[in-house]
Amino acid sequence: MNKTLLLLTAVTLSTVGLAYQATAEEQKEAVQHYAGQNFETPEAAIKALENKSNEISEILKAETLTGNNLESIHEISYTLEDAVDALRAQNGAPATAIDPLDEAIQALHFASENHEEAKVREWFAKIEPAAGNLHAAPAAQEQAEKKDIYKIIIKDHKFSPERLTIPAGQKIKLSVDNQDATPEEFESHDLNREKIIAGNTQATIFVGPLKPGEYHFFGEFNMDSANGYIIAE
Repeated sequence: MNKTLLLLTAVTLSTVGLAYQATAEEQKEAVQHYAGQNFETPEAAIKALENKSNEISEILKAETLTGNNLESIHEISYTLEDAVDALRAQNGAPATAIDPLDEAIQALHFASENHEEAKVREWFAKIEPAAGNLHAAPAAQEQAEKKDIYKIIIKDHKFSPERLTIPAGQKIKLSVDNQDATPEEFESHDLNREKIIAGNTQATIFVGPLKPGEYHFFGEFNMDSANGYIIAE
């Protein structure tokens, strides 16, 4: 999440040992801010992907990126995520075409927030060719390597299950179903991922391959209740 826009983080006040909790008005503003963009047709989503990718391409022409450049890319990446989510929800392209694009956008989003210029450039280089495959024939879907899908539900601002075991050394697709009416942001510094999930919608998050261990994830908008762990073994 863009830290300049963070409205719901529980911030520890070390001098008094207290935690700041967002007010009801701040929560309302956050819900409105992260409502996301709606794309009524796959064509509209693909057009947005093209336009926003071109905007990032122009920014990346700079020899060295400033903090403002990276923040701009981070803001644009929200629209890229909304567009690819719309494509997935509307079956606007084969999953085999959407998955690599979605994964690259998620990685770009996280890298730009953390001002990791080299990774921003690396992942954006994968977005353009992946976007070019969106019109691939549906039959190609059967030829792709299958990835295991693991499911997590968000309900009452909590994750279920709170501990999820997956095989180490294997890339997986994490399907997160937000059954609450309000948006949540799945975030994990351990997994290098963050993803806004609108209320009553689902999102796919790409994880791994992971070394054996325990990886923390949390809900940015409800940090007091939404916490969980992925166990790779």
